[in-house]
Amino acid sequence: MNTDVLFYLMMGVGALIFVAAISNWEWFFKQRRAQVMIKLMGRTGARVFYGLLGAFFSIFAWMVLSGRLVIDSIF
Repeated sequence: MNTDVLFYLMMGVGALIFVAAISNWEWFFKQRRAQVMIKLMGRTGARVFYGLLGAFFSIFAWMVLSGRLVIDSIF
């Protein structure tokens, strides 16, 4: 599999996580893994955490794809 595809997928997943956090999507926060974060940080804290995580994934993938960040190997 081409590594570019993985970074495009990472960018898409990051955007989805970011939008879910900003929009406060109920289906996203009802997931078991999100419930753990809600119990630890509260709903607002989990939204901030997931918003930052999604932004990080998207920005990191964009930097790799644009050549601003060079990674020799992803493994």
